[in-house]
Amino acid sequence: MAYLHLFAQHGVALSRMAPLDIFHVETGGCTACALELRMLARGLVATCGNMRFVSTPRQAALLLLTGSLTVEMAPVVELAWQAMPGPRALAAVGDCAVSGGVFPPNYATLGGVGTYARTSLSLAGCPPAPEEILAALLNWHGRDDAGAASPGQ
Repeated sequence: MAYLHLFAQHGVALSRMAPLDIFHVETGGCTACALELRMLARGLVATCGNMRFVSTPRQAALLLLTGSLTVEMAPVVELAWQAMPGPRALAAVGDCAVSGGVFPPNYATLGGVGTYARTSLSLAGCPPAPEEILAALLNWHGRDDAGAASPGQ
């Protein structure tokens, strides 16, 4: 069984980082959340200069996980976390990443990352819309951009 050592028992309060560099890892599942993030990444290029997706964890301040955590991906997530410079934060987006969703723990799936590590941001939904993801990231990051679309509008 894989164990994640991403945070100490009580975690650490992180200061808000500007700009926010995000490294995304799809840990297993149907990849619907990853597709929504891809749409969000395209929109960020045009609208938001203080938030971007990066191609390596060495550039990232936020590790964003989607999908249920599988036994095979747990070491990959741990390596990505260890490669990130501090201060760093962990986010779980989608029902599968938060609580396991439709993939309960079994021989190949560990469930949601929220049961193994303390997350700074958890966003449920199957899948959450790009607007909801953006609003949650902006809210967590401490911004109150008037130009960001809010859910339900």
